[in-house]
Amino acid sequence: MSNMFRKIYQLSPFLHHHTRKICKGPQNVTTLELSNGLRVATERIESPLACVNLFARVGSRNENYDTNGISHFIEHMAFKGFTSMSSEDVACQLNHLEAKVTSVTTREYQVFSAVCPTKSAGDIVALLTKIVTDLQLSDKEMDCERNIILDEMRNLDMNPRNVMFDYLQETAFQGTPLANRVVGPSRNVKKFNRDCALYFIKNHYKPTRLLFAAAGDISLDTIVDAASRHIGSSDCVTKAEFSPCRFTSSHVRYRDDSMPFAHISLALEAPGYKSLDYLPLLVAKNYMGSWHKSQGGSHRHASDAVRAVATGNLCELLESFYIAHSDVGLWGVYFVVPNMNIENAIYNIQNMWMHLCSTITKNEVQRAVNITKLELARRIDGVVNSAFDIGIQMMFKNERTPLTNMYQDLSRIDPKAIKTVAEASIYDKPLVTAAVGPTEELPDYNRLQAGQYWLRL
Repeated sequence: MSNMFRKIYQLSPFLHHHTRKICKGPQNVTTLELSNGLRVATERIESPLACVNLFARVGSRNENYDTNGISHFIEHMAFKGFTSMSSEDVACQLNHLEAKVTSVTTREYQVFSAVCPTKSAGDIVALLTKIVTDLQLSDKEMDCERNIILDEMRNLDMNPRNVMFDYLQETAFQGTPLANRVVGPSRNVKKFNRDCALYFIKNHYKPTRLLFAAAGDISLDTIVDAASRHIGSSDCVTKAEFSPCRFTSSHVRYRDDSMPFAHISLALEAPGYKSLDYLPLLVAKNYMGSWHKSQGGSHRHASDAVRAVATGNLCELLESFYIAHSDVGLWGVYFVVPNMNIENAIYNIQNMWMHLCSTITKNEVQRAVNITKLELARRIDGVVNSAFDIGIQMMFKNERTPLTNMYQDLSRIDPKAIKTVAEASIYDKPLVTAAVGPTEELPDYNRLQAGQYWLRL
């Protein structure tokens, strides 16, 4: 266990019976693991509001051909009634508790979140536990949500950015569960029923896959007391891990000449969230930068790639990204570009990548480090962001690294460190590309791959 969680605290008699260990870390973060494998992490922040998140290590990566989309369907059913409480009663209780609830499903996890006054935190935990233990899943509510999801899918399919990123994941991790679309295919959504959902919940929503992460002026005991009363034991107390996913260098394009702009991504395989290279690659992503045509002063932008596409009027938008899953990720650039400017835009982007790998300077690294520090600080700004950050770190790393420690790690990153990680993940490494729109001028894959190295004398 990390040094940040070494200090052991005295437990109440109730907690001695129900827990394995409780640890206190910096930033007022306290963590605890119940005997059934359920974990709880809280951060004490002076605030009139508290944010309580129930994380489930469940997503489309847990699904197969026939069940793809079921976890997203379950998310839609989360507050649509329990066997012990109708949907109307749920709405009334949330109103009484003055709580705002949201939920989200990704490829690797789900979050059911509630923001409420501090005094309501215990009741909110009891309500959130019912999502994984007491869902009613009535036919009427499922049919209603089915239609909503089908409408949502139609809207998503009309968003070229969303379609392009789905294509990117599907081609990069083709043949593996990580390629599964979160919302699933319509053929599955149309056939999901109560039995299918209950079977999936029984097999995947086990205490060992669950985590309560909370931030606000609340105590750990408040969360633990409510959670331990409603979530029972598990058949297995080992931590849930995903099977390895294979990266495939590949290229996919959907040509539609009726669209005004092409939406294109160039990406490479990158380490996941748990990797020691995560922070250096985050710095490299921020060095590349992002830009939108509506921004002013583009000719003074520090990033050469941004200055080139801005002053040359090559793109409508350029956005660097680092999609970090638990054990693997995608690092690259997404840009929106007119058809006739595609080659010039790609040339400038790849040229910038080669500069990153070979000739990046100390001042450029320091600028990117400062941007990264700001990004990390924003992740813990307020109870909502802090509770989410606690959950993500505990889910993927089983510890919450304090911001001061990450700042110290960032301060040690220099041009040599960036070149080392770029050599391992970027230079002459196989590309994966996805494009939607008027892509006639998009070079073929071999020409794109040839831009991943410099011939130097």
